[in-house]
Amino acid sequence: MVLMVLTGLLEGASAANAQDSASIDWNNSGDSLQGAIGLHYGQTGGHGLAFRAPIRWWLYFQVAGGVWHTEDKQQHNLGFNLNYILRQDQRTRIYISAGTGFFYSKELTGTTAGGEELHDLEENWNLGGGVGLEYLQGRRWAWKVEANFAHLGKSGDIKVIPQAGVSYYW
Repeated sequence: MVLMVLTGLLEGASAANAQDSASIDWNNSGDSLQGAIGLHYGQTGGHGLAFRAPIRWWLYFQVAGGVWHTEDKQQHNLGFNLNYILRQDQRTRIYISAGTGFFYSKELTGTTAGGEELHDLEENWNLGGGVGLEYLQGRRWAWKVEANFAHLGKSGDIKVIPQAGVSYYW
């Protein structure tokens, strides 16, 4: 009797898991997973709190940024990204991305003999584009990774820069 109850519970749980995983789908017309909020880190898309919204079903806009202050250092950044979906299946999106980010940093480096503070000030505009992958991990959570060719502000360097993020879709 106990064995039959346990078998029934296991079968019910596995059926519920199969049904739940079948409903996790970017293409579900009943739950379109439109906008998202999350965290993003990148040199062209900004790092900090991120907000994503569709312009069309195949084109997403993202804004991300953050403010970090300590006694000796202030950092601000704001980034914008466009993601054009190339391929989308139930859980995976492959897209191309273009973005720009503004980064500001002001650090206290010392004081003069007269007591005036000396600061190192750095401002950079970064610009780049590349390819990314977004994976729908659960019903509403997704993570993404990108590899972007980025032109890095004042240095003028062009490098392949990784970006990453995690989002909660509503």
